[in-house]
Amino acid sequence: MLKKFILITMLFVGLSAFAADNFLNSVIVDNNNGDLSVVLRTDSYVKVKKEIESPNKVVLYIKGVMQSPNINTLYKNTSDVNGVTIQSVGNNDIKIYIDAKGISRANVVLEAPNYSPVTVVNSASDGKVLWSILSVLILLIVIRSAKKQTVLKTPEDLIKEREMELYRNFQREVASMPSMNYKLKSYNKHVLKGETLRSYSKNLTKV
Repeated sequence: MLKKFILITMLFVGLSAFAADNFLNSVIVDNNNGDLSVVLRTDSYVKVKKEIESPNKVVLYIKGVMQSPNINTLYKNTSDVNGVTIQSVGNNDIKIYIDAKGISRANVVLEAPNYSPVTVVNSASDGKVLWSILSVLILLIVIRSAKKQTVLKTPEDLIKEREMELYRNFQREVASMPSMNYKLKSYNKHVLKGETLRSYSKNLTKV
C-alpha cells in the first residue's frame, strides 16, 4: 500500500514538473521598414493578451510559462526602445512591460519550436470596438426618443385633435341613449290590443 502511494505521488510530481516545463526564452522587438513587431519565443504554445496603456507603452500577459534563467532581450533595427521589463506573477504567469516609440501598433508574434508562428489578437481592442458599437446604438435610441418628445404641435393639429375627441364623445353619448321611438312602439302595441279608454267605454254594459 505504501509503495502504491509513493508511486502515485511520484507520478503527480513528474506530471507537474512536465507541465511546468515551458519557458519564455526570448523577447525580440523588431523594426522591419517601419513595421514594429514583438516576438516571444517559448518552448510550447501559451496564451498571450496584449493591453495598450498608451501609444508608447504596452503590457503583455502570458499564462502557462516561466521565465528562463537565460532569457534574451533583443532589439532589431530600432533604437527607440526605452525598456523591456519582465515580471513573474503568480504560478507560471508573466507580465512584460514594453516602453518604445509607437509600440502600441506592434504585432505580437508567438514562436515555439513545434508550432507555427501565431499573431496575438488584441482582445482588449475587440472589447472596445463592441462597446463603441453598443454606445452608438444607445445614443441613436436616446436621440430618437428626444426628437419624439420635442416635436411641437401646430394650432391646426390641436384643433383637429379637439374635434376628434368631441366627435368620439358624441358617438359614445349617442350609443348610450335609448331609442327615440321606444315609447311609440309600446303604445302601438297596446293600441293593437284595443287597450284604450275609448275601447273600454264601448264595451261597458248598461245596468
